[in-house]
Amino acid sequence: MNQSNIYDFLNVDQDPLYQNLQSLQTGESYDLDEQTEIHYNTHGLYEVIADETEQAFSSLEDCYSYISAFGFEIKADHV
Repeated sequence: MNQSNIYDFLNVDQDPLYQNLQSLQTGESYDLDEQTEIHYNTHGLYEVIADETEQAFSSLEDCYSYISAFGFEIKADHV
């Protein structure tokens, strides 16, 4: 059973996390928490880089879905 969040019912464009990821320019990173960063590389991939995993996504939506499903602990001051 997956835990829902409010953005499952609202438009994800209103989610501050989605907005922050959407605003990344080539070469920029966003610190999701103390151990995880999202990097938008020169090949147009969103890389989720954490201590125990590294995943790459070709679309913002896939990256956002992964973060939402994986249950990263996002600090309040990061959204």
